[in-house]
Amino acid sequence: MGIDKYDANDSLGNQITNVRITLSFEDGDGDLGESLKDNAAREDYLKENGGWGNYQTQVLKLEKDKWVNYDLPLLSFLVFPVLKTDGTRGPIRGKLDYDISFPNSRQGKLAPLKFLVKIRDRELRESNIIETDSISVPIYDAEL
Repeated sequence: MGIDKYDANDSLGNQITNVRITLSFEDGDGDLGESLKDNAAREDYLKENGGWGNYQTQVLKLEKDKWVNYDLPLLSFLVFPVLKTDGTRGPIRGKLDYDISFPNSRQGKLAPLKFLVKIRDRELRESNIIETDSISVPIYDAEL
């Protein structure tokens, strides 16, 4: 598991800070990933079973020396594509990268965040929850 940040520009040329979370995985039968473009029923099934896709990220923000939930709606339903595309069953291992973008604006202030991440396979078997190190990123928050 790793976490890093880097500056970039969004598609409109605005400056952003990207946080990249890298998660190492091993799966015994290779049934990781979803193909929801073709299967709305599968998306409904996932939402009915926990309300999340196959990649769940909870964000925590440091407030007054205490880590509290910080809601980022864009992280509410995440999926990554099918990783073993040949249709056979068998073990796979690798790394998943996920980038989260934070706009750099005058209203934003640096705040320490950390992330709790887990994945699940197509049979809804969940991984352990992995906690990242903290990283400071610009966020807009009326309470900062």
